[in-house]
Amino acid sequence: MQQKVLFRLQKELKELQDNPIPGVEVAVNKCDDFKPWEIIIDGPKGTLYEKGKFHLIVSFSPDYPFRAPQLAFKHKIYHVNVTQDGKIIQNEGLFESNWKPMSRIRDYIFIIIQMLITPESGGALDPDVFTKFRENRAEYDRKAREWTKLYAK
Repeated sequence: MQQKVLFRLQKELKELQDNPIPGVEVAVNKCDDFKPWEIIIDGPKGTLYEKGKFHLIVSFSPDYPFRAPQLAFKHKIYHVNVTQDGKIIQNEGLFESNWKPMSRIRDYIFIIIQMLITPESGGALDPDVFTKFRENRAEYDRKAREWTKLYAK
C-alpha cells in the first residue's frame, strides 16, 4: 500500500512540475518518502498579500489520498481564515470534510490562492482578527499588508 501512496505523490508532483501554476513553486527534494512538501505562493496582485511569498508545509499521512493532507503556513500571516500558529481553517472547498481520494494537492493550492484573494469571515477562529475583519476593515487591511511585508519573504 505504501508504494501506491508514493506513486500517487510522485504523479502529483510531476503534474505540478510539468504544468506549473503561475506564481507557485513546489519545493521537494525527492518524492520517495512521506516528508512534507513546501509550497511557496506569490501573493496575488491587487490583494492585501501582494508582493508576499507565502510558505506552506504540506504533510501527508500513509493513508493518503484516503486521508486529506494537512497544510499550514510556515510564518505569520494576518488572515481571518488562518490561526496564529499558521493552521488554515479548513471549512471550505476540498478541505478535510470535503476531501475525496480523487482530490489533489493542486486543488488545495487553488483554494489557498482564492483564500488570499477573498478572505471569508465564516471560518474565523481568532476573535480579534474576526472583529477587525467585520467591524474595522481598514485596520484589518492595514495589518494584513504590514504582516505580509514583515513575514512573507
